[in-house]
Amino acid sequence: MAYLWYILNMASDEIKSNFHTHTELCRHAKGKPADYAQEAVNKGLSILGFSDHAPFFDTDYGYRMMYDELDLYISLVQSTKEDFSDKLEILQALEIEWLPRYMKSYKNSDNYYEWLLTQEKMDYLLLGEHFFEHNENLINITSISSTQDAVIYANEIKEALNTGYFKILAHPDIFTINENWSWNEDYQKATDIIIEAAIKTNVLLEYNANGLRRGIKTYPDGERWQYPHQRFWDNVKQAGLPCIVGSDCHSPKALWDDNVLNSIRNIENLRIKREKKLK
Repeated sequence: MAYLWYILNMASDEIKSNFHTHTELCRHAKGKPADYAQEAVNKGLSILGFSDHAPFFDTDYGYRMMYDELDLYISLVQSTKEDFSDKLEILQALEIEWLPRYMKSYKNSDNYYEWLLTQEKMDYLLLGEHFFEHNENLINITSISSTQDAVIYANEIKEALNTGYFKILAHPDIFTINENWSWNEDYQKATDIIIEAAIKTNVLLEYNANGLRRGIKTYPDGERWQYPHQRFWDNVKQAGLPCIVGSDCHSPKALWDDNVLNSIRNIENLRIKREKKLK
């Protein structure tokens, strides 16, 4: 049904793009860059951004490539870019957490984030704050101890966006994944902080299709997706912010599936402007 809706409602010259794509190097996905590129061509995409989980040079935080595989990742993306140059625009990027201690000098750059952009020539960095540091503790956003942690998360997002290193904020409402709580004042405060930071920095918020793939879960206030959260995106609409739809695919077949199409429909039903290119 979603695909039929897409055919009936989308213009033939619609730009189809995805900037949130993982590969098998992240250790929890399937497929090589060439497999995703071929699927992108098959589905009529014109822009494909690879943004696998970035490694850190001193710590393995899990669910990502090892640091000594970064050169391999770049090589695979670049060779795929060359092989598909006449069919598809391919961008090289990374999804990465904001951890301020990596702002220290790294190699011949001011810091690790700067090095990834200038020396490794990433086309963009996608901020995916799966965990963050607070009071010398590492907090996983999917297992927070109280909704007050959502506010701390939001303030970390604000600090990260203010650096200017990120073009997209992945799954900004991932703090609503936790099944213990309903929407409350902390969630609203976190939402306000994130939206204000996005407005100030001109960073695109991502409506994440992988949240739809996770299915409907039961919460104290009813059944819903873990994310995207309707209340969060109602606030985005009220703020007049554009967004980007990200597949967050972990297999080639998920690159442009019904969950992506339903995400596009949800955004258009909210009358939120959907960006299809990066500035």
